[in-house]
Amino acid sequence: MSIIDFPIERINEFLSDHSFVVTKPLGENVEIGGNVTIKVKLTGIKPMISIGDWKDFIEYTIIIEDIDDSYLKGIFGHLFAAVKTQDYTIANTDTTFYLITSQVNGLLRNFLKYFGIDNYVTCTRIIDKVTNIDPKYMNESIITEDKDDNAIRIVVRDIMSVFKYQKEGDYQLPEDISTDENDMVYDFPELGSSFTVNLMMSLNDEIDTIDVDGEYYGDDDSIDVRIESNPNLDRETLEELYFELNELIAHELQHLVQNDEGYKFPKRETKKSLKYYTQPHEIEAQIRGFKRRSQKERKPYEEVVISWFKRNQSKHGLSPKEIEIVINKLLGGE
Repeated sequence: MSIIDFPIERINEFLSDHSFVVTKPLGENVEIGGNVTIKVKLTGIKPMISIGDWKDFIEYTIIIEDIDDSYLKGIFGHLFAAVKTQDYTIANTDTTFYLITSQVNGLLRNFLKYFGIDNYVTCTRIIDKVTNIDPKYMNESIITEDKDDNAIRIVVRDIMSVFKYQKEGDYQLPEDISTDENDMVYDFPELGSSFTVNLMMSLNDEIDTIDVDGEYYGDDDSIDVRIESNPNLDRETLEELYFELNELIAHELQHLVQNDEGYKFPKRETKKSLKYYTQPHEIEAQIRGFKRRSQKERKPYEEVVISWFKRNQSKHGLSPKEIEIVINKLLGGE
């Protein structure tokens, strides 16, 4: 931890008498009423990487003091019951309470500017003084991360098996590769919905290796996967495809999980890149995909995130400053 070079005691004394009200604690696109009143306590400085450079983030704790809507209170109660504590430590890549911490980050940063402090901030602890749900009634459906591991593994395996023998063409999986004529969809008990994968492959000798993209369609629970590849591939390229597919399928299946849990997706897709990449459902899906790739590639999560945005500048259409904003969100800051 770095040396604190601002008057933390004086600021915390002021904060002890000041409350913040979070008016959209579940995100702008979730149509649930209610406000969450919180207090904040600064706890120190934490160096975190930002676009390849280390910066000092201010760590803080959130204390939830009031929730003025019974349904909203129930949602937070289940969240705390799911983590089996009302005093929860938040790791760098933990997204359990991201929807509220991301908004408090903004409120706190604006507040600190009155003290001439312009550091990024990151929440490392959240304390619940409001809800009172016994952890033995934990709602398992709240815990979504990693329950799709088996689905990701099988879908990636199937796509790789097709790609190894056919570099061009359109396929619907699992139907086109199954020996069972009734095997029309992927159906995993741990996921709420069955789904299909529309695999579209093409060759392009103008690209160096491969380009992978995809999209989830909630109306019919299908995932499009597009693979464009150079005709002359080597083993390293196949390995890169494997990592790309793990990231992509994890990302798109997270959208399927969100859809099953009733997430209200925007009716119209925004055309502004920064707004698109910082939408709560996109942040959550990106984190899931990058975590999966980090695990498979055996590289630090931060390195995987930064590398993706550097490697895909033409695809995401973000300026350097906008990339920094998105990466800070993905790394748990603001």
